[in-house]
Amino acid sequence: MNKNFVEESVVINSDVILKGTIAIPESDSEKLPAVLLINGSGGADRDGNMKKPEIKFNIYKELAHFITSLGFITLRYDKRAIGESEGDPYTSGMMDLVSDITSNVKFLQNHERVDSSKIILIGHSEGCILSTIASTITPVAGIVLIAGAGTNLREPLLYQNAQVVEEVKTLKGLKGFILRLAVSEKKLQKQQDDLYNIMVNSTEDIVRFKGKKMPAKWFREHFKYTSEDILKILSNATCEILAVTGDKDAQANSNDLKSVQELGKENIKTVVIKNMDHMLKEFAGEKTVLNIMKQYKEEASKPMHFELKAILEQWLSKFNENI
Repeated sequence: MNKNFVEESVVINSDVILKGTIAIPESDSEKLPAVLLINGSGGADRDGNMKKPEIKFNIYKELAHFITSLGFITLRYDKRAIGESEGDPYTSGMMDLVSDITSNVKFLQNHERVDSSKIILIGHSEGCILSTIASTITPVAGIVLIAGAGTNLREPLLYQNAQVVEEVKTLKGLKGFILRLAVSEKKLQKQQDDLYNIMVNSTEDIVRFKGKKMPAKWFREHFKYTSEDILKILSNATCEILAVTGDKDAQANSNDLKSVQELGKENIKTVVIKNMDHMLKEFAGEKTVLNIMKQYKEEASKPMHFELKAILEQWLSKFNENI
């Protein structure tokens, strides 16, 4: 591992201005393979940190620095409307985010130190969906899907709802009693169905759902893709693909990797990591949706799961003969 690298801020020209950070390892090689990191949904910036609630996870920064130490150039960026990047969070659609990936790939292809034949996408959570779709527009050498491979947006929402129902059943005391009156599988399913129907039938960028302002364009474009569509893209892909999810992930179901594995493709490797959660940390407790932010805050300073690092190092080695 080479922990010496140069890091600098960069500007990526999409249809809006995006800001990012590129890290270049010290190397005698004229050209190096490159990795583009694609965030999950929500307000986390290029480093993986949030303002509301204010939490410094640094998961993307840590991931980028680890991969750079393996001899790769890494690029991480603020999604449109996040951090220093331009854009409107309510009018931005899913395909805008896909277009931004293409713009970042082009930036890397044109970089003097990047081997344009060895560009890899690493998507986390929603980034798994985005990078899968983006690969059909701009082919790349490899894709890593962490915590969200092989499904559309609806599947993890249904998975999270099912866990909420199970958690509420076992809650004790007054809190449990009140939640059992308010929460049921039938009620949550109706809410999801209502959300889906309103979004797919919308024509505006923004709608109100239960009094809340919602990015209809983003939902509508996501809901156009079924899990079968995503799996078909993966099945048709010819590049190397790694799909990894933790068994303690309360936001992405590790069982979804079975559908990816059942594609029977030699270029696709799937791994379920024991005791890894959605924030790529080691977590030995019970999965929780109701107390998930408390869990994430408590583990924010913990390092990335050791097994994830080992798997990434082994899988990425095929793209860098110098490792």
